[in-house]
Amino acid sequence: MKRNLKFSFLILFMGLSSPAFSQTPKVKFLPEDFRASDYEKYSLKKKFPKEIEAQVLTALSFYPQLLDTRIKFRFKKRKTPLTSRPRIMHVFLPKKWRTYIITISSETTESFAPILFSRLPYNAQIGVLGHEIAHVLEYRTQTSFQLIALGFKLGNPHFTDKFEFRTDERTISHGLGYQLFGWSSFVRKELKVAEWKGASEVLESGNIPEAKERYMNPKTIKKYMVENPIYDIK
Repeated sequence: MKRNLKFSFLILFMGLSSPAFSQTPKVKFLPEDFRASDYEKYSLKKKFPKEIEAQVLTALSFYPQLLDTRIKFRFKKRKTPLTSRPRIMHVFLPKKWRTYIITISSETTESFAPILFSRLPYNAQIGVLGHEIAHVLEYRTQTSFQLIALGFKLGNPHFTDKFEFRTDERTISHGLGYQLFGWSSFVRKELKVAEWKGASEVLESGNIPEAKERYMNPKTIKKYMVENPIYDIK
């Protein structure tokens, strides 16, 4: 979900959203348990392909602050598995009139093919959508100037490391830690990416370590879940 540089001028960093809005976590969602009628209110002002209705609405249900926010989910040929951004010209509109776009890659390079959205386990799909929705939660509070400023900042890989790591933290604080863990575990297994350290040091000291953790490793996700009382992990 590396920010597409073409659209990187569209966004600005802000602090974590309040954990007061967190939802009750669930270890595992099953597609057969989904009932659209239970999630109807979360579809307000949202557009998405019918085939991912369950995953989209389940993820959105953990972000009740976005009930009145316009979000469009779409499939498109992209190298990056998933991206999120405001609709380009909407950056200059009042916040309440903006539409945000979450693009899900339908076809990508050979190296990313194993982690296409369509190949992810159901819970991992919910987790990665939750991460992108967490970006929207952030973007919607920003002024036009702030969104443009973030785009320039995202040209700095060190800034992007912290930006994405904090987005994972926000996803966990909203109750989707188990699903994010599922996504992180699957991706690292399929891409044969080893664990690495570093991002915790960024958050604790403000320093940028040599070893970067742009997206949380499974072990890091578990650590943050254990520390968050909404998960009640002993």
